[in-house]
Amino acid sequence: MSVWEVVLIGVALSMDAFAITIANCATYKDTLNRKKEWAMPVAFAIFQILMPIIGYYIGSLFAEYISSAAKYVTAAIFFALAAKIVIDNVKEARKEETEEKTAGNFTFGIITLQAVATSIDALAVGVTFAVELEFSVFVAAGIIGAVTFTLVTAALFIGKFLGALLGKYAQWTGAFILFFLAVKNFIEGIKGIIG
Repeated sequence: MSVWEVVLIGVALSMDAFAITIANCATYKDTLNRKKEWAMPVAFAIFQILMPIIGYYIGSLFAEYISSAAKYVTAAIFFALAAKIVIDNVKEARKEETEEKTAGNFTFGIITLQAVATSIDALAVGVTFAVELEFSVFVAAGIIGAVTFTLVTAALFIGKFLGALLGKYAQWTGAFILFFLAVKNFIEGIKGIIG
């Protein structure tokens, strides 16, 4: 496996983090501050670095289990996060129209949970590194982390733009993106069993 292949893997692995960041910026636009904004690329990158290294050392012994469970765990987490946004939106809809509406508090705990969920696939990729990688796993993990950090940083700016553009519908858009990712991961998990 070459450096360029690892870069492409990094892009593929960071797509969920990219989409989640856009959803976060659109959904939680009223409760985001600089620390929370920049915690997203940092947290996503850190977990995208750690998981391939962990997977590498676990080795191919658990590859089949990790691969089969990864999509379901990710789907469940994304679905739970989407449900939380919907519940928050329904609660807010019951408030008086004159009150300012928010999607709830965006916490570092939510960021960490999202970072773990989006990096589970990287754990399985790390297992394949044990067999196919032609250079240090630490270099490969660093490349994946750098790609993730770059793309999630870009998603911050895109998400802010979409949040302003979508206005009051931004929260529902964020929930839809998370729900879509949950369904996508669930379907990929089923395909893995069937095919």
